[in-house]
Amino acid sequence: MLQYYAQRLNGVELNGSFYRTPPASTLMKWAEETGPAFRFCMKANRGLTYSAEGFDRVGLARILGERLAPLGERLGPVLLQFPPTRQRNTGLLDSLLHALGRPVAAEFRHESWFDEETYRVLRAHGGALVVTDEEKWPRAPIMALGPIAYFRLRRGYDDSSLQPWLDQLRAAVGAHDKVHVYFKHDPASPALAERLLESVGVGRAGGGL
Repeated sequence: MLQYYAQRLNGVELNGSFYRTPPASTLMKWAEETGPAFRFCMKANRGLTYSAEGFDRVGLARILGERLAPLGERLGPVLLQFPPTRQRNTGLLDSLLHALGRPVAAEFRHESWFDEETYRVLRAHGGALVVTDEEKWPRAPIMALGPIAYFRLRRGYDDSSLQPWLDQLRAAVGAHDKVHVYFKHDPASPALAERLLESVGVGRAGGGL
């Protein structure tokens, strides 16, 4: 599957890392098997954001940042997903981004995070605010906070429903150095991503593994 993606697309979002970070040997193999423009966006371990109070989230973030190092320049922004039960805590966000030491795309599932203080922290770390198109989660505003934009398009799309996103993504390309777009993990995603690249010329488009 990776070779299929690498030949047609220029990025992939990996959700398996939410449960377990791949070993260094696997990460190095992936880096060797993909071209220099290909990027892996790894979903951060659930312990960083889903764990109970008292868990050493910052310590885990430092470990995660080190464990992802074998990907080198193939590593895209780390996807940091906050559950709907966790409301805005910019102190935690700032600590995690500092400990990870890598560009982060933050996905918030509680609307309290959509606040200027959150945006300030993301700007300070060069992070991105993830815009997710999914009915059950609040959608983040589209804004330029730094060099990276990140979109997760999670529905089924036809020509009509995809067109508004093509317009939004063209605008994002003009406002960011890199634009990452990932579709829901199903068999139709690679073809959608290829179409997106042809239509918009976005910085990174892909499906998921």
